[in-house]
Amino acid sequence: MLGAAERYPDREAIVDGATRWTYGGWFECVRQVAGGLVQAGLRPGDHLATVLKNRWQTATLHWACQLIGVIATPINWRAKSE
Repeated sequence: MLGAAERYPDREAIVDGATRWTYGGWFECVRQVAGGLVQAGLRPGDHLATVLKNRWQTATLHWACQLIGVIATPINWRAKSE
């Protein structure tokens, strides 16, 4: 993701209905989310469990975790408690 943002900042990375992100714009969003995670107290090596559907926001959170060294642990949102 970082490589694409550096090489192709103006190319379209995400199209989801009316939502459109270039690699450069999306990377800035990822950086902001990463900053929020750090402000929330997450540090490299920490685990962050998520229960999210497969959307661009999920990918954004995944890349934000990668950026700061946090281990994202997705849990299937369809999983039952049994």
